[in-house]
Amino acid sequence: MYPNVNITQFTQSAKSVQKLLKDATAISTKIANDPTFAKQLMEKAQQSKQEDVQKQLQSIGIESEMNISFNPNTIHITLSPKKGESPCCQLTFFLYWR
Repeated sequence: MYPNVNITQFTQSAKSVQKLLKDATAISTKIANDPTFAKQLMEKAQQSKQEDVQKQLQSIGIESEMNISFNPNTIHITLSPKKGESPCCQLTFFLYWR
């Protein structure tokens, strides 16, 4: 027999991930629609300017905590709820440039 389920945390996680998806959409939309922004971001990443890449992405108005890494082929972005909120979920996506 299985115990009764409590969906409180589960539904809260789903609500929180909606905020992360909103930020991910803002990032992908900006890169897709602003070639100057995309070029500057790639150049900074290729020069290993981690802080500059972070600042440029945050300039979009991202509210989530962001962890960014990159290599010669991709940028990896992990979004998490901002500090002070429940660490209930994460969203990671990769954008390839080669």
